[in-house]
Amino acid sequence: MYAEIGNIAGKMIHTHNRSTRFFAGLLACAFCAALCSCSPAAPEITTEPSSVGTVEIPADDAPQETEPIPEEAAETLAEEESEACGMTLFGIPLGQWTLVYPEEYEPSDKHDVGALAKLLTKMSGQDVALSDSLPEKGHAVLIGKASPLTPRTDDLSYIVRWDGENLHIGGNNYWADCRALYNELIYGELGADYKLNPPDEVPADVTLADRDVSDPSHNRAFSIQAWCCSGDAFDTEALVKQAAEAGFTKVLIRGASDTVLCRNLMKWCAIYDLEILWTGAGVSASNMDRASWEEQEHILTAPHVWGIYLSDEPNRSQFKSLANSVKKFADYTTKVAFINLFPTGASAEQLGNPSYREHVEEFFETVPVTWASFDHYPLNPSGLNGDYMENLQIFATECQKREIPFGVYLQSVCFAPWKRTPSEADIDWQMWCIRSFGASEASYFTYMTPYSDTENFHPALIDHDLNPTERWYAAQRINGEFAALDEAFARYPKWLGAFSLGARTSNRNAFMRFDDPYDFSGVLPDIDSEHQLLIGCFTNADGKYAFTVVNCEELQRKRTASARIKTDAPVTLWQNGASSRLEPDADGYIAIELACGEGVFCEIGD
Repeated sequence: MYAEIGNIAGKMIHTHNRSTRFFAGLLACAFCAALCSCSPAAPEITTEPSSVGTVEIPADDAPQETEPIPEEAAETLAEEESEACGMTLFGIPLGQWTLVYPEEYEPSDKHDVGALAKLLTKMSGQDVALSDSLPEKGHAVLIGKASPLTPRTDDLSYIVRWDGENLHIGGNNYWADCRALYNELIYGELGADYKLNPPDEVPADVTLADRDVSDPSHNRAFSIQAWCCSGDAFDTEALVKQAAEAGFTKVLIRGASDTVLCRNLMKWCAIYDLEILWTGAGVSASNMDRASWEEQEHILTAPHVWGIYLSDEPNRSQFKSLANSVKKFADYTTKVAFINLFPTGASAEQLGNPSYREHVEEFFETVPVTWASFDHYPLNPSGLNGDYMENLQIFATECQKREIPFGVYLQSVCFAPWKRTPSEADIDWQMWCIRSFGASEASYFTYMTPYSDTENFHPALIDHDLNPTERWYAAQRINGEFAALDEAFARYPKWLGAFSLGARTSNRNAFMRFDDPYDFSGVLPDIDSEHQLLIGCFTNADGKYAFTVVNCEELQRKRTASARIKTDAPVTLWQNGASSRLEPDADGYIAIELACGEGVFCEIGD
């Protein structure tokens, strides 16, 4: 990234004790898998508490391989330390149930089914059978494609359906099945913890309501990405769950080259509804041949793997080779070949072009990307970068011409003396500015706190002790607000443009100035305000309109803003994640009040 962060992304993950954390992480994966297998119980391992959630990280030991569940058509797991508590499933004793998994499951896939069988056995005191075919008698939990009712779409959607005899649960692939089994049963109705230990109070009976659960990425209008690939290892289920709890929908992560960690990360992200953007995955702009691709193809087979980080801030001299790489990438997969561009502050030497506008134009004319991105970190101790909105306008306009969705990296950390530690209002304001220029994604740089020999990183959202900081809680609130607005955003998919009000001629207000502001006067004839505002303009195929209003008063002075806007029609106002209806006054105006850094989304008409 700009400001030399590209060096960080290429480094090995730094830890306080690299070897200890590496082998502890691998052992944690092997230990959890061993609990799920049908082999004899693993020897007791001394543990110490992790600083995140309730996970315990095993102490140092050599990684252990786990044995696959045997292939016999119907296998019964031996009871281990079970107490006959008599728990039933849909009122039927567990001894009458068989867990039926799809025939195409790999041995490693069966471990999660084995884990569920072992958990049920432990909670009921009765053996639970496993099979890849429907039993001749008794009842069956038909998992994924073992059921004729589950979805056949290549995504993470799943169903839960009780037909009076059998339970149908899962989707069209292992990842959708994991999402269903863990959310509905293992962590859901059964109440197990990360280590698959039963709860203190075992339910007498477990029933599941019929459900059709869609893949959340299908209709999402605005994604929120967390940069998790620098700093301490993002390598536990607790950390993945914590990112999801903060409202992120996508994670930029490492781990694809480690077979065990890669599989675990994909499984955990499926469970917690996170898309994956891989970096350090062995596929790069300089390594895009068939042989290299086939070695890494497995990391892209999961439906929630969104793409691979192909290149960061390329110089003009790299455009032609990047174009060839993107074309080859498209021959192999429909996933995103992710390329992040410089911000406006880059020099002509860095760009390889005399101006930023020419650089962006040439990139899009040369490289056939399906998604675009740039980073701009505007927060300084004395104010904001003067070219911030000009950067947003240039990039958004070029993407709009080509109908290419794009994302923007925002500043969520202080990494140099000339940058400030973001407040909640700082992050909120950046999010609303990014959305007002039609972006489809905001990306937090960074989530984990990086280590660097060249830059001075302060704590980001997660500090080096793996504890959440104030920015984590700020992000949770802000991301939650944007999640609540997502359906409203989706109703107006076309960005028309943006304009600002109240931008004065002083340098402190230069960040609000940009070329070619959009004329929205045909929709909003008048805006009466003494404050600095940014307005983003949107429409849809039905000819309806919506707009954002963002308070651009000085963030460090914590100033509020207000506006009277002539709409001549009722408005649905989305503010702080909730909607309300505003009726225009006798003159056709609605009134809006905005806190420091706050934005709102307004839908015009019924």
